[in-house]
Amino acid sequence: RQGTFNESTDNLYNAATQERETTLNQLLIELDGFDTGKGIIFLAATNRRDLLDPALLRPGRLDRKIKILPPNAKGRLDILKIHANKVKISDSVDLSSYAQNLPGWSGARLAQLVQEAALVAVRKQHNSILQSDMDEAVDRLTVGPKRMGVELGYQGQCRRATTEVGVAITSHLLRRYENAKVEYCERISIVPRGQVLLGGRAAEEVIYGRDTSKASVEYLAHASWLARKILTIWNLEDPMVIHGEAPPWRKSFKFVGPRLDFEGDLYDHYDLIEPPLNFNLEAQVAQRTEELIRDMYRKTVSRLREHHAALLETIKVNLQ
Repeated sequence: RQGTFNESTDNLYNAATQERETTLNQLLIELDGFDTGKGIIFLAATNRRDLLDPALLRPGRLDRKIKILPPNAKGRLDILKIHANKVKISDSVDLSSYAQNLPGWSGARLAQLVQEAALVAVRKQHNSILQSDMDEAVDRLTVGPKRMGVELGYQGQCRRATTEVGVAITSHLLRRYENAKVEYCERISIVPRGQVLLGGRAAEEVIYGRDTSKASVEYLAHASWLARKILTIWNLEDPMVIHGEAPPWRKSFKFVGPRLDFEGDLYDHYDLIEPPLNFNLEAQVAQRTEELIRDMYRKTVSRLREHHAALLETIKVNLQ
């Protein structure tokens, strides 16, 4: 119901949107046709509540909201058992260990884990799913698949080991000295998976000086984007109270449908009508992002230099 329609453009999109409007109106009429004496309860489920029309959620309609949380350890174990019964899995596989170590995983993702393990077992020509197949499936779903075709010489292996060990030790130091709630690293490998941020680049600087790899330079872009989200979308910085809306001169008033980014912004979530105008917003965000990245990077390098011997020893072990 947002925006205006322009008949000269986007005819197909307008037609689809008008069809949605017709369906919604019919649903509202049916809902209003029942009263409290009918003994009928309507249930609806969605994972995108931010896209629902407010007319559906007003009092008297779908006004009760129940948030379904991800399953706990016992629920995850029961879900894994259900999906494990559909495949041929070895008796040596301990499903309870995966149920304990995968907090926050939904039923759909647990089902995907069993399916991924089955694919790994087929590729390795195993007669049933082994513990190693489950472990590799967890790695593929959490940190990404192995990058095939990457040939590393000895120097490349040393740099890759430095990067990966730097990430792991940084995580350990944050947990030990700052009580940070970050992921616990169980395994380290020089096989590249997924992406790393400042920890890997800082470790390369400690070992090699400023001669860092191209990969660690690219990771700075991801770190910068994360810092920008901390400032603008999540609004976690005290000195700067800003918002996630684009500046007024960059806004497009053409109707493009509801927002599809999962974060939303302060105005969608808290019903603020008009965002404050700040014509220096972009410059302030860029400056604060640079300061945040620089401070965190210096702190990371300092921590790794304090544990230089442990960093070197772990790199040697990882290369063996």
